[in-house]
Formats: sequence, C-alpha cells, structure tokens
Amino acid sequence: MVSSLDGRELQGNEYLRTDKALLISKVPEQFDLEIEVLIHPDKNTALEGLYHSGRLLCTQCEAEGFRRITYYPDRPDIMAVFTVSIEAEKADWPIMLSNGNLEQKGQLENGRHWVSWHDPHPKPAHLFAMVAGDLKPVSDVFTTCSGKRVDLHIWVEEKDLSYCDHAMVSLKNAMRWDEEVYGLEYDLDLYNIVAVDDFNMGAMENKSLNIGRPSQRPNFSGS
Repeated sequence: MVSSLDGRELQGNEYLRTDKALLISKVPEQFDLEIEVLIHPDKNTALEGLYHSGRLLCTQCEAEGFRRITYYPDRPDIMAVFTVSIEAEKADWPIMLSNGNLEQKGQLENGRHWVSWHDPHPKPAHLFAMVAGDLKPVSDVFTTCSGKRVDLHIWVEEKDLSYCDHAMVSLKNAMRWDEEVYGLEYDLDLYNIVAVDDFNMGAMENKSLNIGRPSQRPNFSGS
C-alpha cells in the first residue's frame, strides 16, 4: 500500500494500518488523500467488493463491500463523485463498465485497452459498480421528457440474448413512469444493465449500472 497526503508520501510512522482500517492521526481540516492498494479479486471468496467469478469481474458493494476494494468511510450518508479508469487485456476483458457516462476510451500497446467513466452526481460507495468480461449488448434509445437522448444497453452472455427484449421494454416503461408520476428525468447519457449468472445476489440498483442474475428474470426499474 502507498498513500500520500496533499501530494506528500506518508512515512510508516505517520499512519497505522490494521486488518480493517487505515488510521492517519495528524491531518489538516481539508486535504487530498491518495491511496494505492493491491487486491486479488480471484481470491475474494466473500463475493463482496470486487471479485472474479467464471469469466467475469464484478462488484457487490452493499452494504460494506467497498471497503474490500480500498480504505473508505463507506457509510450511506457519505456521498462522493466517482471517476473510474479501467485498463486490461482486451482479449480477456473486452467490455469494461462502471457508473456514469463513458468519457474516454482507447487502445494501448500489447493488446491492452482502457476506459474512463465519470458519474457527476455524488453517491454513497455501496452504489459503486464495475463489471468486466465478454458480454454482448442489446441496445435501444430512450428520449426523456425534455428531449434528451439516453442510450440503453442490456449486457448479457451470448446465451441470454433472447431474453432481453422484454427487459428493455420494462426499462423504458419504468423510466417513463418515473417522469410521469414523480417528475424525475434520468440525469445521465447512458443506462446500463448487466445480467450474469456469476452475480451473487438477486439484483442491485447501482447508479446507472444495474446488476442482476438472468435466472431470476428480474424487472429492473428506477432512475
């Protein structure tokens, strides 16, 4: 682990690291903290945080799974803006998703590629999501009440593509219902749903990246 406070790398006597916490005793009232950690998703048998199952990398952060990814005060009342950059071998991880809008992507040397996701709306850490793997999309477009275009994608393994049409109709109906009943217009440019057998729960309402299991044929809703 490497950590820095306002750009200065912390020395070993300036913090205490335990199995469950990172304690920094002397900090100013406002500061920037950078933490670099190494985790092993393939050894994460708790299936919380970021884990590797089958041919998929997936997150489940409710209620306190985010702390298995990095040190973080992951209470629901702590909200933050998330920018997520992902880099991997393209042959192994052709699709790399996270919350928010896809801002940038590109190719690297030696068969690697990268993406950058940004969610401008503060959210608690239990709604953070990331998925990477060989997934296929069923895509559509939703036009909001103000005329904004929203790209919709349902990502599944190829064997489940035939189940996605009804789910897409349900998603569009739910988004329209939010507008008509509550006056809530979707606030991002993308809405992604992932339905994979390796997800360890029924479904999770991560902001703009819902994750569920196709075996339960869930009806996803909400903005």
